[in-house]
Amino acid sequence: MFDTTKLLTIIVEVGSFIAVFAAIVAGILMAEVTKKFGTGILATGFKSISIGVFFIAAGILIDAVESYAQISAVNSFEILAAFILIKEALFVIGAYIIVIGSKKTGDKLESLTK
Repeated sequence: MFDTTKLLTIIVEVGSFIAVFAAIVAGILMAEVTKKFGTGILATGFKSISIGVFFIAAGILIDAVESYAQISAVNSFEILAAFILIKEALFVIGAYIIVIGSKKTGDKLESLTK
């Protein structure tokens, strides 16, 4: 018979892997920005923000692995809890880096216009 739970899990995982690859490409493109604006503020800002994007991509990847582990009947609470803790830590660190990098870049750009 057709198992809809496994099909939905596969669809979610495919979406997660597409998001991971898109985030990795975005991070690489941001890290490679070399055009100078002012004193290179945008280039350095994009480089720091791209690090946060890589952390979030890793969190999405861990989330997809966690979904697969749950559907594959991994009943170990410790393993599933470790996945959740690692995933959440990656998301928090990535979001923090993006916010701080954006704030610093915005502050530097604002100080140029004064």
